[in-house]
Amino acid sequence: MSDSTWTWISGTNTVGHPGIYGEKGNASTENVPCARSNAVGWFDSLRQEFWLFGGEFSMSNNWFGAYVYQLEN
Repeated sequence: MSDSTWTWISGTNTVGHPGIYGEKGNASTENVPCARSNAVGWFDSLRQEFWLFGGEFSMSNNWFGAYVYQLEN
């Protein structure tokens, strides 16, 4: 990820996908946040983690959760 190019890692490209959340506190490769717009994301290069915060699922549903994707070394 050092060349500043976005890469599709995983998940669906389905518009309006409801997400898969699993059990709170247990990481799983099956967990996927719901489809959203206007979210913010950042990469922590020290910990090799991609973070996603907030976003909008529809005109009346705003999300305020934070998600982290940990890259494998």
